[in-house]
Amino acid sequence: MDAKVVIAGGGLVGALTALMLAEQHPDWSIVVIEPRAEGPPADQRIIALAAASVKRLQKMNVLDEYSWQTPIEHIHISDRGYLGAAELHAASENVEALGVVVPAAKLVENLYRRCHAQANIQWLNNQRVQNIQQAQDSVTVTTADSTQVKGQLLVGADGQNSIVRSLLNLPSVSEDYNQVGCIATLSLDRSLDGWAYERFTEYGPIALLPMPNQQASLVWTFNEAQSVDAKNWHDDYFLQACQQAFGYRAGLMKTVSQRVFYPLKLRRATRNIHHRSVIIGNASHALHPIAGQGFNLGLRDVETLAGVLKNLTDPGAFKALSSYQQQREQDYRAIISLTDLLVRGFSNHYPVMTVPRNMALLGLQHIGAVKSQFARLTMGMKTAGGPL
Repeated sequence: MDAKVVIAGGGLVGALTALMLAEQHPDWSIVVIEPRAEGPPADQRIIALAAASVKRLQKMNVLDEYSWQTPIEHIHISDRGYLGAAELHAASENVEALGVVVPAAKLVENLYRRCHAQANIQWLNNQRVQNIQQAQDSVTVTTADSTQVKGQLLVGADGQNSIVRSLLNLPSVSEDYNQVGCIATLSLDRSLDGWAYERFTEYGPIALLPMPNQQASLVWTFNEAQSVDAKNWHDDYFLQACQQAFGYRAGLMKTVSQRVFYPLKLRRATRNIHHRSVIIGNASHALHPIAGQGFNLGLRDVETLAGVLKNLTDPGAFKALSSYQQQREQDYRAIISLTDLLVRGFSNHYPVMTVPRNMALLGLQHIGAVKSQFARLTMGMKTAGGPL
């Protein structure tokens, strides 16, 4: 089987890449290799889309149903037990919303449906990459059932346990935060009314994102010892402990859904390109969920890759892939440094750290230029006053 571009992984980033390249190059054949047997990949996450990401996805008509989107109009950042706090407001940044909260499953479903409606995308379900063979002018992917797909470019969008990254021997560095994340949906006694909360504790952050029907998406960080106990907490005790850790700023927590726990690590590939191959999204960089930057960074991977391939006939050309690598470096450094600094700086109550970080929060609250710059960075905007 021949293709112009072969994409390993049909999740959010893989499907988005397929759709963007297929629409940009109607004459290119795109093959997506997806392990799931049928339908779009299951994704239980609730995602905070940055303002710039919202605009990009709206242009692609994949955010066309507003009933499952909840705007973030305000963000409250605080340090539990200390006075330092800051607020960000959409109106202050001259935007309708700082971001939008969406169920990942709905976004994946939209992308999956759009990909299947695109004549030049072929979707191979129930297939896993088994082997990669690189030649001067092509790259051939062999799947577990011996199907061979030959293309000019291989895009590895197969997640943080990327088979493509492993088979290409692309080097990566990993930092274990010794933390465990818990995601769940809470029902509250009131609506969050467009407010999102990031509250730092000595063990890690607690985040609440607004959802419809007086619900909130919870991301709660535990240290490893705590997580062992937390996995066995019954609902009432979980709610009581969460309420105590977070406080009452968002109202009373009434019920909690099934919880999902997962280890929190930072992994970043030190090289994202190989001969006629590139890794993007979580295959390249898996971040701590603090500040909600993971998918937004991956979306910018897709946009940058599409940009460097826009006027090319050979998508696997070294010049194009080298340009992609260079263009992504500054964004990686900025966002990875931000998330890593927040995790390490706020996940403790060491006296040497509490004073400077609370001064930083107070400075963020009261120095307009600093607040605007921080807001625009988290919204995926390039510079204060700059374009999306």
